Amino acid sequence: MKTVRILSLIVLLAAANSAPGGSLPFSHSGLIDIPTASMLLHTQIKLGGAATAFSYQNADSTTENDFAVGAHLEFGFFGRVQLGITWLGDAGISGNVRVLAIHESVTIPAIAFGCQNITGEKNYEFFGDAQDSLYRYEESQNFSAYMVLSKSLDYFSRIPVSLHLGYGIGRFRQGANSDFDGISNPVRGLFGGINYHPSRSISLMLEWDGRDANLGASYTMNPSVRFQGAIAELEQLAMSNRDLSDVMQNVKFSLGVEITLGPILNVVTLQSFGELTQREADDLLLKLEAIRSHAREDIEELKRDIP
Repeated sequence: MKTVRILSLIVLLAAANSAPGGSLPFSHSGLIDIPTASMLLHTQIKLGGAATAFSYQNADSTTENDFAVGAHLEFGFFGRVQLGITWLGDAGISGNVRVLAIHESVTIPAIAFGCQNITGEKNYEFFGDAQDSLYRYEESQNFSAYMVLSKSLDYFSRIPVSLHLGYGIGRFRQGANSDFDGISNPVRGLFGGINYHPSRSISLMLEWDGRDANLGASYTMNPSVRFQGAIAELEQLAMSNRDLSDVMQNVKFSLGVEITLGPILNVVTLQSFGELTQREADDLLLKLEAIRSHAREDIEELKRDIP
């Protein structure tokens, strides 16, 4: 627990020196900027922090460079509930909650419900406008409730890919008349992402967070430490008439680290075959499906090799 307190202090001190806050890559637990249906184990703790660099043009056409810091701390309970906080510098602290409704099985995706930015500040955001006040969105940024589905395709093919699709309100929704969103979302509130694992330690991620397109990658050094990087709001590069003096219309670059500790309580129980839980049975089915899929491909290769 001493390690947890030290790491928490480091992250919060870094965040306290950041610019006005908002929803930036890795400031919440999830893919890049979207939540997923994955859950922490019981009494597991996840601590993450990231710095995002951005630039904008001054009135005299010079370029101003700056950065902002976001952080989050999450706790897992019973493998079905995840509670946490997000720190966004001067914007303050907000709460997060995620509840797993359905575990992933061979044919069924994991389904979770949650809410981010649980705070009284409606415009809970990193960035300020030209008058140095928080952006006034058409949609309130607090109490951003959502539903998300996550499904791994590893069991159906040898391609290590996971898909995530969700719908939310609040920060997940574009304003109907927003002039700084580069791409219009055909379904306001719809978000999704894909992550590809070329190896066990590397993950490549692409997502649409409801307002912006983000591209990222992560490197897992060990089961406890993961390094992350992202390019956010890529759609702005396609805009020919964007206002370079508006920080919201510029691409941003993020670097972060995520530390997972625990489970703190790890109770091991022995069960007979007849007492297997439904979740354990589903896990066995997933493994069996993967073996059958790979065996089928091996048989086809052998058939092609036989003259």
